Amino acid sequence: MALLYPLILLSLGGLTVSFRDSPQGSEVATATLGAIVFLIGAPTSWVFAFDFIEASRPTVMGVGALSSLPLWYLLGSRLALHADQWGLWLSRYASVCGLWTALTFLLIVLLELAGVV
Repeated sequence: MALLYPLILLSLGGLTVSFRDSPQGSEVATATLGAIVFLIGAPTSWVFAFDFIEASRPTVMGVGALSSLPLWYLLGSRLALHADQWGLWLSRYASVCGLWTALTFLLIVLLELAGVV
């Protein structure tokens, strides 16, 4: 259950513009939103934002997913240790996922305002 949210986000992030096609029109917005959704699901992908790391898009997506899914699993299992019922776990997990999503969007907006992105 702890991997449900990131797997949904990763699959939505992967359904953007094809790897070999150049985006046109509204596909640019779709690709940007897909990248943001992917970063929410695979937070370790931020490592590839450094200039000295040159990786292809499939590499970033694969390594980001493989390195982030264990973090999501550990989060879910940690929450399960402190929850007596599934309902309590689910509400805490939903709260953490909502907070993580909001903080990621806030970080992206702040980076955009600072001119970094």
